[in-house]
Order: sequence, then structure tokens, then C-alpha cells
Amino acid sequence: METLDCIKARTSVRSYKPDPIPDGLINKILEAAVNAPSAGNTQDWEFVVVRSPENKKSLSEAALGQGFVAQAPVVIVVCSDLKRISAAYGSRGENLYSIQDTAAAAQSIMLAACDMDLGTCWVGAFSEDKVKSILSLPEHVRPLAIIPIGYPSSIPKKPKRLNGHIHKERY
Repeated sequence: METLDCIKARTSVRSYKPDPIPDGLINKILEAAVNAPSAGNTQDWEFVVVRSPENKKSLSEAALGQGFVAQAPVVIVVCSDLKRISAAYGSRGENLYSIQDTAAAAQSIMLAACDMDLGTCWVGAFSEDKVKSILSLPEHVRPLAIIPIGYPSSIPKKPKRLNGHIHKERY
């Protein structure tokens, strides 16, 4: 699929078939993630691939009860190694670049999955402390996105995009 077509086709999927996703596809998705840009090439992102029904259920509960997280065959939790990014950029790295870097990686995950006819949804509403506990994350690793991945059981209509967000030279 052409890049722009993939960007336009991607939408948030919250209903998945139980069909397993082959490791080869997940590896390609992770390859896309680790090729995302990062501040100063620090590559501060870390990815936790979750397939266990128990862990997915716990993540779903940590995500304020969003049940579709547990329904997906695979969940990737995108994290930032705050030690790595702050060693290079101090508090700006920890408070801004970590979020930008993981956002770029998360978008790469979702676009690669879309290209493989897999559905995803960016989940940002969750208890960081609960996710850290579920995944045994070290204190310096911050979870920033939960991305369930699966074959869509239905694809919702893509929401209409607003106009008027683009400005030339000045706001």
C-alpha cells in the first residue's frame, strides 16, 4: 500500500477476531517501530509485546476497563527509557522528547499494522503505575501507549477530518 493511502486508511479498531497473529508479522511491525526517529538517535523507546490472556486482561483493567485491549491477540506497550533520554537531554528529554519519540514509534506500529490489514487503536488512558506493575517495568521506564493489534472483526467508518488547521507563514 502506498504510504499516503495507508495513512488515510488507518482508523481506530476496537473489535478483533481471535485469530492469532504470526510472529513474523509482529516482528515486521517492531522493525517499523525501531526505525522511527528519536531525539539525537537516542532510541529511548522500549516495546513490551503481550500475548498472555492474563496480562492482556490486567492491561485492560489498567486502561480504565477498556475491554477491547484484552480482546486483541497481541498488545504492544510502548515505553520510554527515561534514563537514556535524560542522559542526553536532561529534563527536556524526559518531559518532551520521550513523548515525541514514543509517539513516532507508536505511529509507525499502527501504520505497519494497517499495511498488513491488521487493526490497532492508540490507548493513552491508563494507570501508568498499574501498567508498570503488570509488566515489571524498571522505575526508569515509563509506559506511554498501549496498542492492541488484531485482525478487525469490523472496521468503523473513519471520522471526518476537520479543515482549517493549516496556516501559511503565520497563524
